Amino acid sequence: MENFIFSQKLCHKMAEAAQKVQEELGVSICMSVSDKHGNLRYFYRFGEAIVPSIDISQKKAYTAAVLGQSTREFGKIAQVNGEAFGINITHPKLVIFGGGFPLKVKGETVGGLGISGGSVAEDEAVAQKTLEAFYQETGQTHG
Repeated sequence: MENFIFSQKLCHKMAEAAQKVQEELGVSICMSVSDKHGNLRYFYRFGEAIVPSIDISQKKAYTAAVLGQSTREFGKIAQVNGEAFGINITHPKLVIFGGGFPLKVKGETVGGLGISGGSVAEDEAVAQKTLEAFYQETGQTHG
């Protein structure tokens, strides 16, 4: 998927899904979408999401895109005694807690999604519905 384009329509569909869930949960979040290189393609701050969430959501999208895995999964190897312990210190754009997910088309990573503003569980709940919108809009059943 060398030429995958994150259209405005696709990103708006994802944002609509994120907005619905964050409102149901009563939490304000930031949503970031990056391309496969981790470059920001779309950003939206819902409600009064805390200011640090702006940067954190972008870093979650970056991490998921460039590593092709969720930030939660990546975090497992970055913990104390993990084989990549301290990597997030060496490379400060990497996030090692949940809320970031790779965006895949036909099994290939084309970008990343980062949700931040609530607890990790809230961020991941918003992300799951946002991922569903991405896959539905791209004609897939799953990543």
